[in-house]
Amino acid sequence: MLYRSHRGGVYYTPENTIPAFLYALDAGYDYIETDPQLTRDGVVVLMHDGTINRTCRHPDGSPILEPLRVADLSYAELLKFDAGIAMGEQFRGTRIPRLDELLELAQGTGVIIALDKKIQTADVDALIDAVKPFDTKVCFSTSDRVRIQKIQARMSDAAFDYDVNLEDAALEEVCRLVERERLLFWLYMDRPNFAWLAQGAKASPENCARVKQYGRIGIGNICNPVDVMDALAFSPDVIEL
Repeated sequence: MLYRSHRGGVYYTPENTIPAFLYALDAGYDYIETDPQLTRDGVVVLMHDGTINRTCRHPDGSPILEPLRVADLSYAELLKFDAGIAMGEQFRGTRIPRLDELLELAQGTGVIIALDKKIQTADVDALIDAVKPFDTKVCFSTSDRVRIQKIQARMSDAAFDYDVNLEDAALEEVCRLVERERLLFWLYMDRPNFAWLAQGAKASPENCARVKQYGRIGIGNICNPVDVMDALAFSPDVIEL
């Protein structure tokens, strides 16, 4: 079984930052999951939320009061904010990283960078352009056929994380498009924070057994040791912490 670090590391380091990615590499994770987004000037940066307000602060540590969207800011403007100090003084000066910085950091390690689907399918060429110069292993998150085919048109050996629509018809279609060894289906622990998720995508003995008929499975939304033990009971191929 393999282990995936959620946003690089959300418990001890500022999520989606270089300190988080270094922590995940040092801890021996097999995957690092992260969230690429496009700035106004087309730079691929790593940030989970559409706005920077939750994780970033002004350089003096004060909160950012007005909503600031990643898509509305240039990369140079993003660099004016501190992406670490909200997590602790020891992280003061941390900035929002670019995807190429993480890809260079992980190059040669064998760690797979899992790219969430924050960048829309219509703009996915920008994501592929950022990935192609590196030998770093990556996998692309998707929940639809169109995204898979658009990525495959430029990267025929691309690997995919598939989630959300885990109905049998959708699973059969994905399996026709992607070879088993390059495909991972994701289910999520049934906890209150994921109450919005479709029942078919929640980890249960029945759902896990059904999806395993189509391929490998990963389990996410694991937030504490009890979740880990419950997830292990489903015998997943990957768990995300």
